[in-house]
Amino acid sequence: MSLAPNLTETIYALGEGRQLIGRSEFDDYPPEVRALPALGGYIDPDLERIAMRSPAMIFVPGRHEQVTRFAEMQGITVVNVHMDSFETIFGGIETIGAALGREREATALRARIESDLDAIQQAVSPFERRSVLIVLGRERGDLSNLQTVGSASFISEIVAVAGGDNIYGDAPQAYLEASKETVVMKAPDAILEIQAGKTLTRNQQQALYNDWRFLDTVPAVRNGSIYYVTDSHAMRPGPRIAEVARIVARRLHFKAELPE
Repeated sequence: MSLAPNLTETIYALGEGRQLIGRSEFDDYPPEVRALPALGGYIDPDLERIAMRSPAMIFVPGRHEQVTRFAEMQGITVVNVHMDSFETIFGGIETIGAALGREREATALRARIESDLDAIQQAVSPFERRSVLIVLGRERGDLSNLQTVGSASFISEIVAVAGGDNIYGDAPQAYLEASKETVVMKAPDAILEIQAGKTLTRNQQQALYNDWRFLDTVPAVRNGSIYYVTDSHAMRPGPRIAEVARIVARRLHFKAELPE
């Protein structure tokens, strides 16, 4: 079983979805995964129900001491997989492929994703690159706690493929909090708000947009270049990163002819 959506998607992408006996409560892709019983998630795995299902393996994002101890007592193999950059995503695909005896499929999956990313990068290359503020989270009506990403996050790498330059790309950490003052100083010409899995009405989008009016010296605000990504997989480091890059490229360079 898998304790994270990105790991579940990888297992399916390698052709082993039929072997899953349970999923995390947040899994929604591919659609057939919803027929599996939800057995908790990384934060709150339902160990009793997992034991009743008797899995041979548990795929865990990173490390989880409670699950590790449980698995040792139950004689279950734990496969730890960390995915949070292109390099670790591809490494994670190979780790899962090796655990499932699907090394060849893992190699092919990596090659396909890399080819798709290259094609998107080529498609946007004729356009001028845009400096981008990436916002992963904030309180509505408040710009004082902007959650953003540095160079170590796959989200920053996706924006780079899509023809943008993360204004916090010089930060070595994956995730950080940005201040309004530094946003004004860095003067991005586009703002990308990732509201993964949320359904935003027109009024809600307008309310989010209105919050930025107080930073009207920022080029992105002045020019109305504020974009929203609500797709549920937008923040999943897994097999669909090229799809997310395509979505972001359409926001930043809407005239680009992107490969499907």
